[in-house]
Amino acid sequence: MLWLLTAILFPSGAVRAGSPPPTVQVAAALSLSGDSYTFGKGSLEGVQLAVEEANASGILPRIELKIYDDRSTPEGAQEVAHQIINSSAALVLGPAISTVSLAAGPLYAEAGLASITTTATSDLITHNATTFRVVFRNSEQGEMLATYLNRVLGLNRANVIVKDDGYGHTIEKGFRESAGRLGIEAKYYVFKSDEEAAAIVSAIAGDPNPAAVVFATLDGEGARMLPPLRRLGIEGPFLGGDAFGDESFSSRMADLPEEKREPGYFSEGVYGISPVILDSANADILSFAERFHARYQHDPVWFSVAGYDAARLAIEAARAGVREAEQPNATSQRAAALAYIVHLNSPFRALPGLLGPIWFGPGRGRQQAIRVGRFNHGHIESAPVQIVPVLTPDAQEVKEGAVFEMRPGTFVRLQHVAYTGVYINDIPRVEPGRSSFGADFYVWIRFARPTGPGSPDPADIIFPNMISGSFDRSRPAEQGEMADGTLYRLWRVQGEFRNDFDLHRFPFDKQTLSLRFFNSRAAADRIVYVLDKRAPHTEHGTFGTSYEKPAADLMAAETLAIASPDAFRNLSQWRPLDAHQRRDNVVTDSSLGDPRRVGTEGFRELSGYAVLIDLQRQVLPTLTKNLLPLFLMTLIMYASLHFPKVMMTNKVTVTVTGVLSGAVLLGSINSQLGGVGYTVAVEYAFYVFFALGLLCIISVITAERLILAGHPLAARRCEIATRVIFLGSVITFLVVSYRYIRS
Repeated sequence: MLWLLTAILFPSGAVRAGSPPPTVQVAAALSLSGDSYTFGKGSLEGVQLAVEEANASGILPRIELKIYDDRSTPEGAQEVAHQIINSSAALVLGPAISTVSLAAGPLYAEAGLASITTTATSDLITHNATTFRVVFRNSEQGEMLATYLNRVLGLNRANVIVKDDGYGHTIEKGFRESAGRLGIEAKYYVFKSDEEAAAIVSAIAGDPNPAAVVFATLDGEGARMLPPLRRLGIEGPFLGGDAFGDESFSSRMADLPEEKREPGYFSEGVYGISPVILDSANADILSFAERFHARYQHDPVWFSVAGYDAARLAIEAARAGVREAEQPNATSQRAAALAYIVHLNSPFRALPGLLGPIWFGPGRGRQQAIRVGRFNHGHIESAPVQIVPVLTPDAQEVKEGAVFEMRPGTFVRLQHVAYTGVYINDIPRVEPGRSSFGADFYVWIRFARPTGPGSPDPADIIFPNMISGSFDRSRPAEQGEMADGTLYRLWRVQGEFRNDFDLHRFPFDKQTLSLRFFNSRAAADRIVYVLDKRAPHTEHGTFGTSYEKPAADLMAAETLAIASPDAFRNLSQWRPLDAHQRRDNVVTDSSLGDPRRVGTEGFRELSGYAVLIDLQRQVLPTLTKNLLPLFLMTLIMYASLHFPKVMMTNKVTVTVTGVLSGAVLLGSINSQLGGVGYTVAVEYAFYVFFALGLLCIISVITAERLILAGHPLAARRCEIATRVIFLGSVITFLVVSYRYIRS
């Protein structure tokens, strides 16, 4: 009977007590050394996090990740490909760069092994029948560079530097096509060797008509050509593809003398392309960034985000391969995994991903947004104007020019990035009873000048939790234009703000005060508020040296010097711990009656900004103020247990008076906390106090009855037992309270 039950529950007969869980192997073939190691290292961190989360979920089979280094060379990629083909891997994550993928792709295709590239972007890599690209293709980058140059920067001349390989020529192709449509006059310089690259630098420097410089190269070549161009007086602007869209590009020049004197000297103002830039990322990516930072203790680069998306796809495909395989062998699992990826051929069959839904068109490529970054002192930040896709264009917006075609059939709009910051002057009061606090602070934004019809007004902001106060967006305290062409607005805001307080641990509680604002009219595809990294930085919020130093923050919640040292001088019951500011997304998971969203976006996302201030209640002053009378009444009640028999009535009087006084004190505390509907920590002290009062009254009544019944010895024992229980209860409560505070 037991054998029959086991056969029914586990038909395969493979699961036995103590047997290891089933696994499926996924290979990661990445550039972990060589010229493009940054792509591979960043991708691997995202891949590892995805695998760890998948295995922690408990879903079977578990994923076994086997890592290979292709050394950033075609020869290394082919060696690794042969090793993987001869292994039991169900599919391959990688390669990370286009030239390596072009070398290894034919081998994987011949073996029927799916290859999911992480950061490779060449149009040519998907010519191999089993290669899938999870980020945009190079020709789309070229189109974006040309469109940005013309539509945003307002320029129509460019010198385009092209590396003579599969990466450079595909970017060149997209740029040429868009330049022809937009009327951009472009000169194209193609090179293979370093000598040819040096000649191109000299030719551009000798051109009497300066023009923008566009790099259709990888970051290594770009980092070797940019410094001599700068030294020869070429001012740019300089633009590059995804190889220029990360801080690893700037770090390649860190050893140059100019960079040592002034970090970011050569990369300053350079534009680069990226699938994601954290300062303007959506809510899902910001959540990923928090988990990533907790795992690796640094912020993710876009390579890591792409690697995570690729790994999530690989995990689902590998598990599907195990489920659907006709035979339990590598060949059958590879075929089933490949079939699973192929069937993701429309938005309605897509897997959720950080960079958008994961599905593949006829060319096994993925459609997604492209972000443009700009370097500031060696760090990448979102450029002040972005070009974002519009899935369902409105005819009126197209007519007005707010929405335009990037290529035939592909519509986009301009999105404004508002660099934002807050400085806190004063937090005069915190009132949990009113669910509010007072605040006096400055808020500023820097943004690009409106660029056409339908441009949102970044100053059209509202504070949804403001109860009362002064804020008039039409009357800033200061305004002007910055050297980089951005407009500047500064307001001083004073008022009372609604806040949610968690008082379960009162008076040992910590609270977070939040100051939030949103744009009242424009959704996140039109404007996004990001942290102004050009403001003076400190490691944490400026409170003065006497305050506790908190743990490091994420990039999404990066802390600036945002508070005056005297900002919390009036909060006698509170100790400030930290203050940080960050983007604040509000996502409404509904089409809100707009049929254009059904089946596409399916939600509305508003971009806003938040300042979070962490406070801890000063425990000793609060306890002294609220519980010292209770403690004294407890001592008086205990003393009454030692009254002689002739004072029986006085014992009851003392106890009743103490209980009534405790009830009055509890009512006073509750009035301070407001109408909370749960038990706070301090109330347990009163409950114990009331229980001790009841114990005293019961003891007096019991002892009196025993004496009247002629049992004086029993009455004496009752009194002694009451004293022991009373003291034991108080000591136990103090011990438990101490452990609670420490927890």
